[in-house]
Amino acid sequence: MALIVQKYGGTSVGTVERIQAVAQRVKKTVEAGNSVVVVVSAMGKTTDGLVKLATEISAMPNRREMDMLLSTGEQVSIALLSMALQEAGQPAISMTGAQVGIITEAHHTRARILKIETDRIERHLQRGEVVVVAGFQGISSTENWEITTLGRGGSDTSAVALAAALKADFCEIYTDVPGILTADPRLVEDAQLMSEITCDEMLELASLGAKVLHPRAVEIARNYGMPLVVRSSWTDDPGTWVRSPQPQSRSLEGLEIARPVDAVEFDTDQAKVALLRVPDRPGVAAKLFGEISSQKLDVDLIIQSIHEGNSNDIAFTVVKNSLTRAEAVANAIIPALTAGYSLSAELAPDVMIQQKIAKVTIAGAGMIGRPGVAAQMFSTLADAGINIQMISTSEVKVSCVVDEADCDRAISALCKVFEISQSGIKSPVAIVPNSAAVRGVALDLKQAQVAVRHIPDRPGMAAKIFQLLAGQNISVDMIIQSQRCRMIDGVMTRDIAFTVAQMDAENARQALEAARSEIGYGEVVVDSAIAKVSIVGSGMVGQPGIAARMFESLYQHKINIQMIATSEIKVSCVVAEDQGVMALQAIHAAFDLAGTERIQVSA
Repeated sequence: MALIVQKYGGTSVGTVERIQAVAQRVKKTVEAGNSVVVVVSAMGKTTDGLVKLATEISAMPNRREMDMLLSTGEQVSIALLSMALQEAGQPAISMTGAQVGIITEAHHTRARILKIETDRIERHLQRGEVVVVAGFQGISSTENWEITTLGRGGSDTSAVALAAALKADFCEIYTDVPGILTADPRLVEDAQLMSEITCDEMLELASLGAKVLHPRAVEIARNYGMPLVVRSSWTDDPGTWVRSPQPQSRSLEGLEIARPVDAVEFDTDQAKVALLRVPDRPGVAAKLFGEISSQKLDVDLIIQSIHEGNSNDIAFTVVKNSLTRAEAVANAIIPALTAGYSLSAELAPDVMIQQKIAKVTIAGAGMIGRPGVAAQMFSTLADAGINIQMISTSEVKVSCVVDEADCDRAISALCKVFEISQSGIKSPVAIVPNSAAVRGVALDLKQAQVAVRHIPDRPGMAAKIFQLLAGQNISVDMIIQSQRCRMIDGVMTRDIAFTVAQMDAENARQALEAARSEIGYGEVVVDSAIAKVSIVGSGMVGQPGIAARMFESLYQHKINIQMIATSEIKVSCVVAEDQGVMALQAIHAAFDLAGTERIQVSA
């Protein structure tokens, strides 16, 4: 007999008829010999309606009272579902987050789970009852009984956390699509279903705007090795399994506030090639990396910073024994990139190489949604007197390129500050056998680009900027440091660009403007009319040409790339907002991800 946790979203319990259908599905699972815990969201658009009511009363509703208000939506769902189960002849009991023992931080509207006291829920399971739990909520402690909520997507988090605490056999997430798809079926008609995906791939897709699973839920599954399956509420199709790596032994105390960094990794077999002042127009990245691909050169990091005037910089890293060929390709491609341009010697493109570099990386699913982890890495390196040459970020990793001579000091300092006992070379990436190199394509239309110009090029500057943002509780996504230096008043400077959620853009601008004279950088520029399109796939590791194919597909549709950032299993490009959907569709087609069956999304 298995212990299964099932989660049903708001659409799945949106009407009485749908609640009754969920009850029949749950009963069928029990009749198959399983013990079942069910986590449900509020019915349909109930939460949106409650938020609207609150904003009609107050422009800035009190956070405690918002938790009190929003937690009522799930209580309606659990009571109705429990009644439906009882009516169908299946013993059941509904329980709030407090009753089930979900203890959280005392942060209203955005709490993280500290622990789950499972004694009461286990007693009900032993009596053969289905326990129906209100998702999205808990209490701050058993002393003051303050109701807290976990933020949007919190029911996913509740379900996976309960599964981990109860040591369930697996957790089922029921939703309005048949599983994890290669793209949003609302935007790409021929998106196809994946039978399985790794947790790392799912973390990237979830954080890039794929709304099927919340990143915090995937984080818990990854940390505790909890098998997840995403299925349709309307069919018996098998859905998509989210595969977790073999977990390290973890305490269930501090369930969601475990240390953010699990590993410190390094790679000294790296060399850097930078093309400076290349024309800022469609096709440049496609031509460059298309030629690199034809030479079978495997590229690790790729960054393209924000443009300055009519030109841009692109930098990438390769293994050291490939540097000579990579440099030759970069020099050979310049005439093709500048054809039709009349440039002075001062403005002409140039190739810069550096052999003695190392990549140092912090890795850990716990850094998701925690502003300040990257800033802590940057400040640690600055305190050790180490200058950062390149930055690359993903949801679960932050990588910095530094001088090779500084590598040992960097590793030692990072291990100490993040309490890691042993560092190592970069760990292998988990891959779904026989899968395509690119598993999914995601589009995020809710980001803004922030550029900070003319930052003094010395240790500690990036740390100050991102500590400032972390102090405002602003999470940063892509971070790119320009390769081009500019002398300003006798000081060598660089630019740094990054992306944040659109709703945080103005707060970021104000915070940076307020600190400009103190820290000593130039203007702060915000562009909210951007879109970020990304490819994700663990199979792209060690396969030259993946990024080139992405860039070529954008070029074929005359879409200019404004920024590029990569991790081992992700390539992201910033493009104009009005070209975002076209970019998504073009890339999905370029990687032959189309399915033969049209996916219907229920209303």
